[in-house]
Amino acid sequence: MINHWIFRCKDVSDLISRSMDQKLPLRIRMGIKFHLMMCDLCLNYKNQLNLIRKAILKLEIDKEPDIDISHLPDQARQKIKDHLKNLE
Repeated sequence: MINHWIFRCKDVSDLISRSMDQKLPLRIRMGIKFHLMMCDLCLNYKNQLNLIRKAILKLEIDKEPDIDISHLPDQARQKIKDHLKNLE
């Protein structure tokens, strides 16, 4: 599969998907970054997955517009608002 620092596109696409659900070891993350510096196709794939993820999160948030967060502490409400801004 992965041979030292040489990552194939097939491996990178799988690893990019996995990295969205779990933290990968540093060596793997560095290998992905190195591959993405040279491979526009994999970089586009990563960007598309990020876009899809943000869209799904936004849809999930929009489904529950009546959620009342007024009972939360100010700091918690601000964190939620900041996170939602970053999704846009």
